[in-house]
Amino acid sequence: MKIQFIILCSVAVLISCGGEIKKPVEVTETVLDDSTQMAKLLANDSITNQKTFVACKNDSLDELACLIAGIDKGDSAIVLNRFFKSKEFRKFSMALSNRWIKYDTIKYQKLVSFQDEVIKKNVETKKTLFYPFSGPDILYAQTFFPEADQYIMMGLEPVGTLPIYDEEKIEPDSMGNYYSAVNTSLHAILKFSFFRTASMKEDLRNEEEDGTVHLLLLFLKRMGNDICSAKPITVDSLGAISYYKSFPALKKKGGINKGVEIVFTTKDKVAKKLYYYSLNLADGGLKYNKGMAKYLNGIGEVNTYLKGASYLMHKDYFSAIKNVILDKSSNVVQDDSGIAFKYFLENGKFDYSFYGDYIKPIPMFKEFYQADLDSMYKLKGAKEIGFGIGYNFKDKRSNLMFAKRKSY
Repeated sequence: MKIQFIILCSVAVLISCGGEIKKPVEVTETVLDDSTQMAKLLANDSITNQKTFVACKNDSLDELACLIAGIDKGDSAIVLNRFFKSKEFRKFSMALSNRWIKYDTIKYQKLVSFQDEVIKKNVETKKTLFYPFSGPDILYAQTFFPEADQYIMMGLEPVGTLPIYDEEKIEPDSMGNYYSAVNTSLHAILKFSFFRTASMKEDLRNEEEDGTVHLLLLFLKRMGNDICSAKPITVDSLGAISYYKSFPALKKKGGINKGVEIVFTTKDKVAKKLYYYSLNLADGGLKYNKGMAKYLNGIGEVNTYLKGASYLMHKDYFSAIKNVILDKSSNVVQDDSGIAFKYFLENGKFDYSFYGDYIKPIPMFKEFYQADLDSMYKLKGAKEIGFGIGYNFKDKRSNLMFAKRKSY
């Protein structure tokens, strides 16, 4: 059974708390079907039109994110009270919460410590964190780069639609398939630290969980953020962001550069933005994508993070995105699956520091062994990471390289 929830509201509500709109949008009336009560609740949230980008929270959208994340709102729930009280949700919430506690204990706290003791001291903060080939991995992006104001993430995975809530037609205990789909899609990232591309292709293209927006909201809530807004977007031929009328409409739209903009507020009451774009980053995909080329040219100075990138930028036909990173990045933090080390050497504009242990790639990627990187690890030495990350996901087998742009 396909789960359909309605969290559709007017465009005015969707765009009210994200700062200035880069391009005028035609406000189109959204058909609400039988969800008038939901729409009123959304419209009455404590969000007002603002010219400045400030901390905010959309109570109804945040409540939906809690449902996706298995965070029990109990009697404080406004709209989805019956769903939080359902047997299926309580089963899902208990299982996911136990899973998250285990992840927090075994791994997450080590990531936080590494950020505080290593990344924070060695990587200068930049407004924008660029994370191509990310899938929905805001988990590592925000953990390693918590000071960024905005996160630009890209991958092949579709954006998807916000779960649609129709109180009269959907029974809370009928949502078992949806909860099961969410649980399944978390397996690789929590166990191995990366999303498997093949698994994501299947996990995020089903009827229940149809794209990255589900996991983006889940991770943001599990890390303690409040959700302000989630807006369907595209990048037009001029490289400007256009806001779309609804997620279902975006899903049906043809073309490229479909995305989502999520505004959220951290535990420290700092407002931030997350952009995720679904597109092909190979040269063949970007060659005719003039709008995205202009968008990338205008992102300014960034820090870039690369993990579990399938060694794609070791290949000649991913040169365009590789050159964007080398041209725009003040710092690149990556495992060996990111940009091949030879391209950094050819560029000649970076200094390096190394962490962990460089060993041969896993058998699937054995052809991408880098003798020059191996030699550099042995020559310069490397400091311990203290946890596993990337395809060689066990400690003492994982590696990270920090590439810092030289000052001239």
